[in-house]
Amino acid sequence: ATITCSSGYTANGATQIITCQATATWSSVSCPAVDCMALVVANAVSAAPNTRYPSVGTVTCNPGYTANGASRNVSCLPSGKWETYTCSPVDCGNSLTVSNSSVVYGSATTFGNTAAINCHQGYTGSGASVTVTCPSTGVWPVRTCASVDCGHSLTAAKGNVTFGSSTTFQQTATVTCSTGYTANGATQIITCQATATWSSVSCPAVDCMALV
Repeated sequence: ATITCSSGYTANGATQIITCQATATWSSVSCPAVDCMALVVANAVSAAPNTRYPSVGTVTCNPGYTANGASRNVSCLPSGKWETYTCSPVDCGNSLTVSNSSVVYGSATTFGNTAAINCHQGYTGSGASVTVTCPSTGVWPVRTCASVDCGHSLTAAKGNVTFGSSTTFQQTATVTCSTGYTANGATQIITCQATATWSSVSCPAVDCMALV
């Protein structure tokens, strides 16, 4: 007689020939369930206490990959293979925007990859690059390029300095020379530079020229 195993059992439907024996019994027959073997999914933790059809295993993606740790049941199929499940890295995208800077992305914008933030001159680091990494949340970390600050420490020999409402990059201050120096009280406008220093100021004494 011919035995045809059901799908998922012994080579998916392969037939077996059994024989009537002298004992008036049929020879033995077996249709064991196919074995899907160990459940292995890249970038995930997987568990399958039983690997034979139609068992079910559990896949939990690692942080930074599809659904950030959400688990899903996968089944051992009649083919002897586990149901396909992929844990893909989250993508932070190319929408990173930082004022007063330029952003340069690496080869990818997915979890673990980096982008370089280059602050413009006059802003934190004056062009130095700050590297940020795409985290498991899929959202780029917040960074800023703050304006450099020249401060209020400027003094002018033979003059008085009046600061404006701010002392940061490109802001101005007024230097009023004392009487007898540079046109007797004329003012000079100085500017906070990208180097976080004020532009030069001078209050030279007026020149009465030759006494005739």
